[in-house]
Amino acid sequence: MGAKFIIVAWLLCADFVCPAQKAQTRDSILNAERFLPKTLTTNEFINYQLPPLDSLFECAKSNPRLKAIEASIEAARNDLKVAKRDWWQYFSVRAGYTYGILGTYTDQETQYTPLTTVYSGATQNSWSIGANVSIPFNQLFSHRATVKKQKEIVKNTEYTQQITFDEIKNEIIEIYCNIQYQLKLLKLALETITLYNAEYQVAELDYINDNNNTNRLLSDIKNSQTAAQIEYEKIINELNIMFLKLEIISNIQFRNK
Repeated sequence: MGAKFIIVAWLLCADFVCPAQKAQTRDSILNAERFLPKTLTTNEFINYQLPPLDSLFECAKSNPRLKAIEASIEAARNDLKVAKRDWWQYFSVRAGYTYGILGTYTDQETQYTPLTTVYSGATQNSWSIGANVSIPFNQLFSHRATVKKQKEIVKNTEYTQQITFDEIKNEIIEIYCNIQYQLKLLKLALETITLYNAEYQVAELDYINDNNNTNRLLSDIKNSQTAAQIEYEKIINELNIMFLKLEIISNIQFRNK
C-alpha cells in the first residue's frame, strides 16, 4: 500500500513538473524571438512608401555620433567660460575674528620684597580683514591668447559636428536611393518568377501528355526559375539590410514591431 501511494504521488508531481518545464521552455523561446530583427514581407516592401528625406535628416539629428559631438561642444563652451574668468585668480580676500581672554603674568622682586607673581587679564575680541593682489605677468599677457584659443576649439568642434551631420546625410541619401532601386528590381523579379512558374507548368503538362517529348525544355525552364528565385532572395536580403541600416542612422522605425 505504501509503495502504491509513493508511485501515485510521483506521477502527480511529474504531471505538474512537465507542464511547468514546457511553459518555461516556451517562454524562453518567446523571449529569444523578441530579439530577432523584424523584417518586412514582400507585399509590404512593394507597397512601402519611404518618408521624405527632410524628415529623415531631422530625425538623424538625434544620432549618437552627433550627440557625442554636442557634448564635446558643451564642454568646450564651459572651458571658455572658465578661461574668461581666469583673471579672478589674481585677487584674494581674507577675514578673521577672535574672541577670548587675554592675560599676562608679571614677576616682581626687590631688595626688600620677595618674588611675587601678578596676573592681569581682560576679555576682548578682535577682527581683521584684508585683500591681496598677485599678478603673474606670464599669465596676464597670455590671458587673451588663451581665451582666443578656447574660442577656436569651440568653433572647431562645431565644424566637426556639421561635417559629421553632412556625412550622415550622405549615408542616408545613398541608402535611400539604393532602397528605391532595389524596390524596382523586386517588382521585376516577381514578374520574372511569375512568368517562369507559368512556363514551367505548361512545359510540365506538355511533357506529361507527350511521352516522346524530351525534358530538356523543362529542365531549362527549371534552371531559369531557380535563378530568378535566387535573385529575388538576394533583393529581399539587400532590402532588409538597408532598412535596418537606415533605422539605425535616422532613428526611425520602419518595420513592424
